[in-house]
Amino acid sequence: MAESPIQLPKSAQELNEIKHRVEHLLQGSGDALVAVPAHSQTLENTLLPFHEAQSEAAALQTGCTFPAMVHLDKEVRDAATEAKKALQTAWSALYSRRDVYAILRQLDTPEKCHDPTTERLLKHTLRLFERHGAALSEQDQKKLTHLRTEISGLELDFQKALNEDTSYILLTAEELEGCNEAWMTGLAKVQENGKPLLKVTMKTPDILNVSRNASLPETRKRVSTAYRQVCTATNEPLLERLIRLRHEAAVLLGHQSHAAYQLDINMAKTVDKVEEFLQTITKSIGQKCESDKEELLELKRAEYEGRGWSSQYDGKLNSWDVKYYQEILLKERYAVDNSLIQEYFELNHVRDQIMGIYAEIFQLRFENIPGKYWAEDVALFAVYDQKAQDQAGEAGKANPSAFKIGYFYLDAFPRPGKYGHQCVVPLRASYVISSTNEQVLPVAVNVGNLSRPNADRPALLKHSEANTFFHEFGHVCHAMSSKARHSLFNFSWSVVPYPTSLAMDFLEVPSIMLENWLWEPAVLKRLGRHYKTGEELPDDLIASLVKTRKISKGLLFSQQVAVTAIDLKLHSIDPSQRQQSIPELWKEMSESLTGVTLEDAPGVNPACQFYHIAMGYDSLYYVYAWAELHAHDLYTRFKTAKSQNSAVTGAMDPALGREYWEKVLVPGATVDPVELLRNFLGREPNADAFQRYLTEP
Repeated sequence: MAESPIQLPKSAQELNEIKHRVEHLLQGSGDALVAVPAHSQTLENTLLPFHEAQSEAAALQTGCTFPAMVHLDKEVRDAATEAKKALQTAWSALYSRRDVYAILRQLDTPEKCHDPTTERLLKHTLRLFERHGAALSEQDQKKLTHLRTEISGLELDFQKALNEDTSYILLTAEELEGCNEAWMTGLAKVQENGKPLLKVTMKTPDILNVSRNASLPETRKRVSTAYRQVCTATNEPLLERLIRLRHEAAVLLGHQSHAAYQLDINMAKTVDKVEEFLQTITKSIGQKCESDKEELLELKRAEYEGRGWSSQYDGKLNSWDVKYYQEILLKERYAVDNSLIQEYFELNHVRDQIMGIYAEIFQLRFENIPGKYWAEDVALFAVYDQKAQDQAGEAGKANPSAFKIGYFYLDAFPRPGKYGHQCVVPLRASYVISSTNEQVLPVAVNVGNLSRPNADRPALLKHSEANTFFHEFGHVCHAMSSKARHSLFNFSWSVVPYPTSLAMDFLEVPSIMLENWLWEPAVLKRLGRHYKTGEELPDDLIASLVKTRKISKGLLFSQQVAVTAIDLKLHSIDPSQRQQSIPELWKEMSESLTGVTLEDAPGVNPACQFYHIAMGYDSLYYVYAWAELHAHDLYTRFKTAKSQNSAVTGAMDPALGREYWEKVLVPGATVDPVELLRNFLGREPNADAFQRYLTEP
C-alpha cells in the first residue's frame, strides 16, 4: 500500500471508534494532571503532559471529523458531522474543568515558570480555561457550557446544509449564450417535455462561469437569485439562533458583544479598532469605487444600446452585472481574454510550477507519492527541507528521509457532498513526543473546487483561480513549516475542533503576502503554458494581465468592506434590539456601502451561503483586509530586494525567501504576530504600502 500518513475510516462504526479514543485521551489528560500530588506539582509534570496528550488527540481527530468535508459515503459524512460536535464538546469540557484550572492557576508564578515558551503555553492555556468559564461561578459556567454546546452544533448543521446541497437550475443552451462551450459540454443534460436542458449547479465553477460569461442578463439574474436562495429555509433560522446564543455567551463572560469576545484575542483587539480600519479603507477607495462603477455602467449602457435593449436599461449596477462587465472590461480595454488565458493555465502544470516556485524561494523539495486515497483524483506529496539536506552534505544524500518535514494532499475538484469552497485543512498538527523526542510531522490538505477536466480538454484555471491556488498553497507551507512542540502553537483554524493560539487576523497574512508572486512577469512566464501547443504565455499577454491587477479594485474592496461591516454589526449589537431581519440588514448595508443592487426575491438571504459566518470567522471577516495591510508591508522587502543573481527578481531570491520562512512561518504561535512582522521587516509594521496600493493608479 502507498505511503499515506492519514487513513480515513471506511465506515461510520470505524469513525466512531476513533471518536471514542479521542474522547478518552482528552478525559485522561485532565485526570492525569489532577492526579499529580499537590506537593510535587510543576509545569513539567502537569502542563506539558496535559498538552502532549491533546496534541496526540489533535492528530487522531482527523479520522472522525475531516470525513464530513470530503468522504464519498454520505453515512460517513453524517457520522463525521456528529463526531465533530461530540469532540468540540469534549474539548470544551476539558477546558471547563475547574480542578485543572485551579492547579495551573496556582502554578502561574514567576519562580515556577522560567522558560519563555512554557510561560507562553501556560498563558494561552489559562486564557482558554477562562474563555470556557472556569473563572465564573459554577452556575454561570454550566449555563455557558450549554450555550457553547448548542452553538457548536448549529454551526456544524449550517456547514452541513451547504456541503450537502444539490440545488440546480435548468437552462437551455440558448439561455447560456456567451458561456464557454467546453464548460457547457461538461454540464449534465436532461430532457423536460421533450426539450433538452442543461443542469447548472449552485457550486462555485458553475456560478462563476455564468456570472462572468452569460450574455443574457435574465439568465445571470436567475442563476444569481437561485444561488442566493440556497439553504435559506435551513440556515436562516440556524443563523438567527446562532447570533442570539453567541451574544448571550459573550455577555456571560463579561464582554459587551460576541464581536468584542472574538476580537479580544486577536491583533485588532477591539470593535472600535476594526470599525476605524474599515472607515479608513472606505475613505481611501471612495473615489476609485465610484469611477469603477461608472466604468462598468458605461459598458452596460453601450451593450444595451448595441443589442437594441435600450428600453430595458435600468441605469443600475446589479450584483449579477458586476463580474460580467468586469470580463468585458478586461477584454475590451486591457486585451485580456480570460477564456484564452485559461488555456495557458493547465492545472497539473500550474501545480507543478507553483511547487517549483515555493521550493525555490523557501529551499524545499516536493515529492509526489503515487497511490489511491479517499477519492480517485486526490494526490499526496511529501515535503523536504532541501536547504538542511544540502547543508548536511554526504549524510544528507545518504538519508534524505531524515529531512522530510511534512505531507500534504491535494483534493482539487467538486463532487456531491464535498465542502464547496477553497481551503487548507490541518489534518495533523506537528508536535514532539517527549519519551522519544520525535517530531511528529504535520499533514495538511488543500481542499479545492476547481473545474474538472472533460473529454475535450484537461482542467484549466483562470488567472484568479491560479491566484487562489497559490494563496492556498501558502497555507500549506505555513502548516509544513511548524516545529512547535505543542499543537496549540501550530498553524490551524476553526475547521478543526482542537484549540489553537494563532491569531485569526494573522492567519491569512502569509498567504495573502505570497499572492504578490502571481503578478510577477517572471512567475507568470513559468506558470503559463498552452495546454495544446506547449507555447509559453506570450509577453504581451503577461504585460496586459499585470496591468489588470487594480481593475475594479475600489468596487471589490467596497464589497469586501460591506460583508465585513455586516458581519461585525450582526455580532456587535444585542440581537434583541435589532429591528431588521438578516436579509433586510444585508441588503440595506451592502447597497449603501457598494452602490450595487442586490437580488430581491422571496427566500433570498446571502448570509445563508456565507460559510465563514459559521466556520470561525464570525465577527472576523475583517481579517482578509487586515491581512492585506500587513501583506503589502511585508512584500516591500521582496519588491526592493537586490538579488545576488541579477537575472532573478527579489521575489524569487531564495535567501530572502528562506529568511521569510524562518522568521514569519516557522515560529507559528510561539511568538506574537506583531513580533514576527518586526523580526522580518526590521522595523515597526505600518500601513504605508497598503495605502499606496489602495490609492495609486
